[in-house]
Amino acid sequence: MNKKRPIRSVLRPLFPSVALFVKTLGLVYSRRSMLRQRGYAESSKSKRACRRDGSPLPWMNYHVIQFLEERLTKDLSLFEYGSGTSTAFYAALVKDVVSVETEPDWYAEVKAVIPDNVELVQFDMSGEERYAELAAKQGRKFDVIVVDAHERTECLLEAPNAVSDRGVIVLDDSTPAEHRQGIELLKSHGFRELLFEGLKPGSIKAYRTSVFYRDRNCLNI
Repeated sequence: MNKKRPIRSVLRPLFPSVALFVKTLGLVYSRRSMLRQRGYAESSKSKRACRRDGSPLPWMNYHVIQFLEERLTKDLSLFEYGSGTSTAFYAALVKDVVSVETEPDWYAEVKAVIPDNVELVQFDMSGEERYAELAAKQGRKFDVIVVDAHERTECLLEAPNAVSDRGVIVLDDSTPAEHRQGIELLKSHGFRELLFEGLKPGSIKAYRTSVFYRDRNCLNI
């Protein structure tokens, strides 16, 4: 005896465009959806990267966010070129964070919400000091250096001077052609590249993030 087919199985071939629209809504709103579980709708509404509960995320693709969330530990120090929702995210996972910001208004906004283990540095891009050299001028080595703001290639060129022996370097929006010089320099220093690509919170296109690492690194890659 034949079983009755579910109504949606009957309607799907008759109205493929409607079925596709319903499936698309499910990507964002279904309880089973990865995007719903990660807070995609909340990020789109608030125009800032966050989880479903509103807690902050970096504006990086979800794959690298999950990777960093699983691998960062409380014995690590982190330097960040470019502050934001990412700053509080990193601060919750590592021992301490030094983050540099160039926009005065954004600096004040971030300063008001960062936890005690963050040192937020305000930098004037019109001055004589070089932005890319800031990590190396902190008087210590960092286990993680995140490049996610201005002068990304220049920051990559300077990063080996500031990273610890077990350290890693994270480059967001790592378009190969645009940052080839910096990427090749890191590889000449023995770094290998691990690529992550996918949607960012609230985005509709794929973005790439590169993690550069050597043997016996702090993320156990």
